[in-house]
Amino acid sequence: MAENKSVLVVGGGISGISVAVEAAEVGYQVHLVERNPYLGGRVAQLNKYFPKLCPPYCGLEINFRRIRPNPDIDVMTMSEVVKVEGPLKEIAEKEVEEALKE
Repeated sequence: MAENKSVLVVGGGISGISVAVEAAEVGYQVHLVERNPYLGGRVAQLNKYFPKLCPPYCGLEINFRRIRPNPDIDVMTMSEVVKVEGPLKEIAEKEVEEALKE
């Protein structure tokens, strides 16, 4: 049985972008979904960000340069996940339930 090595990353903020790049670089096919028309999340909207207090394009540009040439990253902006089915659905539901308990 062939192993399905694909990852769905929901959210194109700095964390989502970092996860997408790292997963793709170790061999996963990545589907990055962002509801806004741009990547970068809140960091892209800031004047400076922690810890170096540099403009957001410093850290974001490094990851954008890693995303662009990588054919294993499928970026979908202005998109939302509507439904999850299969084994992933059970995992996602459990995670949501546990998060709601906190």
